[in-house]
Amino acid sequence: MLVISRKQEESIVIEPENGGEPIEVKVISIDNQVKLGISAPRGCKIWRNELYKTVELNRSAAVAAPAANLRKLIDRDEGGTEKTEE
Repeated sequence: MLVISRKQEESIVIEPENGGEPIEVKVISIDNQVKLGISAPRGCKIWRNELYKTVELNRSAAVAAPAANLRKLIDRDEGGTEKTEE
């Protein structure tokens, strides 16, 4: 982890490896908490870490779930009752 000190109104720039648009992170204010401003390309997703972890867990669970379990959920949602396979 890189640790950098920045004062209010100072920023850092992150340059993507693939040569895309750089991302700027600027210190907006420092009071009881630090407020950051982030300038990034339009398609760039920016997450709070705790939310990102939840999304990743959900993605992993969806990939690991057997297809039969997903089919049961879809069938239950569409018809109100669970169907059984023959």
